[in-house]
Amino acid sequence: MKKLDVIRTYYEDNMSKNLPEYGILGWESEEAQRLRFDMLLSAADLEGKSLLDVGCGTGNLLEYILSKKINVRYTGVDILEKMVEMAKRKNLPGDFLHADIFKQKLFDKESFDVVYTSGIFNLNLGNNREFLRNAVGLFLDLSRHTVVFNLLHKDSPDREDKYFYFYPDEVKELLSDYADRIDTVEFIEAYLKNDFTVVIKKI
Repeated sequence: MKKLDVIRTYYEDNMSKNLPEYGILGWESEEAQRLRFDMLLSAADLEGKSLLDVGCGTGNLLEYILSKKINVRYTGVDILEKMVEMAKRKNLPGDFLHADIFKQKLFDKESFDVVYTSGIFNLNLGNNREFLRNAVGLFLDLSRHTVVFNLLHKDSPDREDKYFYFYPDEVKELLSDYADRIDTVEFIEAYLKNDFTVVIKKI
């Protein structure tokens, strides 16, 4: 099965189950989704900044940012048209685009202050390490200052074959490919039993 088909099948199957939005996106609870968003808000000052949300889903991140009274110039991109349609129906003050950011050149270099993604590396696509390495390169291109993403932890107590898990140390080694572009890397753990967040500050 092609990687896009794996992604589409997973999420559209969730859509068919009449799940709440956090369930459609594959999160175990609304609280778990919120904690992941909190990691972004703790890692980057978004007030007045431009933010690219890769794999924006139904716009939950922007809703959460707005609930915190943070003024942000938001752009969300998702590979699944149905997700973007759901986000657009909310009439949120941001731009939502249906596109494959890894195949289409949508933006110029350093178009955003912060680039964020939550969950796009979680499904086991058969090439997750390569996917992550290439994605970080793109995110560093598009960001002026900060890149933030989360990953499932290999020490998760409830691992499933359909998902892919990383150790922080192997991510650190992978990021060494971009050592000449990175100032600092921070790994945030312990906010969830199965997750960690990576915060990259550019030189």
